[in-house]
Amino acid sequence: MDLIVSAIQYYIREIVDEKQFEEQVELMTNKAMEDNPAFILFPEFFSTQLICLHPNGSEYDLVRRLDQYTDLYLNLFRRLSIANNVHIIGGSHVVKDENGRWVNRCFLFYPDGKFVHQDKIHLTQFEKNVCLLDAGSQLNIFETEWAKVALLTCYDIEFPELSRKAVSDGAEIIFCPSWTETMHGVYRVDHCARARAVENQVFVVKTATLSNLPKLGNFSTNAGFAGIYSPCDPYFTEDGIVARGENDKEMIVSGRLDLGALRRSREHSPAPLLNDVRNDVYTVQFHGVKLNKN
Repeated sequence: MDLIVSAIQYYIREIVDEKQFEEQVELMTNKAMEDNPAFILFPEFFSTQLICLHPNGSEYDLVRRLDQYTDLYLNLFRRLSIANNVHIIGGSHVVKDENGRWVNRCFLFYPDGKFVHQDKIHLTQFEKNVCLLDAGSQLNIFETEWAKVALLTCYDIEFPELSRKAVSDGAEIIFCPSWTETMHGVYRVDHCARARAVENQVFVVKTATLSNLPKLGNFSTNAGFAGIYSPCDPYFTEDGIVARGENDKEMIVSGRLDLGALRRSREHSPAPLLNDVRNDVYTVQFHGVKLNKN
């Protein structure tokens, strides 16, 4: 069984109203649908494009203004996922949750209109010390008609324990929306995404937010590229690259994931990493892990 996934390298352009934001998101979704994907991935923090409508203030103030657009964001992606009969990972969006905590939240929208979320667990120094966001504390695994999936946002992919736990709880695909300002960050996330695919015998799909809007301060300049990665063994390409985008260029990157090959790899690979973990020597204990069935 195989499926196509599409990762959107989303370029933040200046907008003057909400309609322009909705039109750009819909345009990129329609372009992605030309490849007939089962999943479409948007990048982290891409909804900061809406800050263009209220650009004055500190980064602390700017991220909190995003929550006023949460209904617009949710309704837009629910409509697009239903209309196109596709799963959409809507990048991430800053929200004030039901407990009054400000979180960087990644949403998965189902073709039937349902949606679920994963709060970013590992926050960057900027998120913690400037934006004063709150970290998530629960790792969720989501059921889909194709496979179980996990949503690990940017920095989360740099911590191998998190991906290992996601895979041990059944994830076969990890989606990683990212937001990076410098090439150090771009390659750090990319190298870690590739490593997670190899060491966990899992598919990793990641993409990035692109922008060059000086008026938005620390949100102004972003770079990066999408990557769709597999393990490195005889069931896949030698380098584990299913597809990869061009740096800092708005584009759709699509690739085919062969879930049957992944399952055969886990069973018969000459390097069966999951089977060869030395649980007698080391273990990692997690708290609050939940399997969401949708």
